[in-house]
Amino acid sequence: MATKAEEYLEAYGEFSKVLRTWFVAYGIGAPVLLVTNETVSRVIKASGSAKTIAGCFLAGVALQILLATSNKAAMWVLYYGEENQSFKQGSSYELGYWFSEHISIDLFVDAVTLVLFGIATWKAFGKLIL
Repeated sequence: MATKAEEYLEAYGEFSKVLRTWFVAYGIGAPVLLVTNETVSRVIKASGSAKTIAGCFLAGVALQILLATSNKAAMWVLYYGEENQSFKQGSSYELGYWFSEHISIDLFVDAVTLVLFGIATWKAFGKLIL
């Protein structure tokens, strides 16, 4: 039987995967939709906001990829430290451990991604509706 901590960790992992999937799917899917629809594409290009919209979507996706890469690296460092105790004495392990202990980094990057996607969506739909 799983402990409460294991249950919480499993739930956290699942929510984390779902959120990252939604962020990357939205960050790639929305621009594709905006570019492939001829009418929408024309309106956005004419608005002068196309670069800002594309930049916000691209930056949000890049942040999520960077965060996933950083978390992956931190988990490998922690794993390797458990397998090789002498590795725990090095600065790589200390950095990986520090990173893994700061949920605020994940929350900050997620919040910035949400703001960037919000700006892009607001600008895109604002041009289409108004």
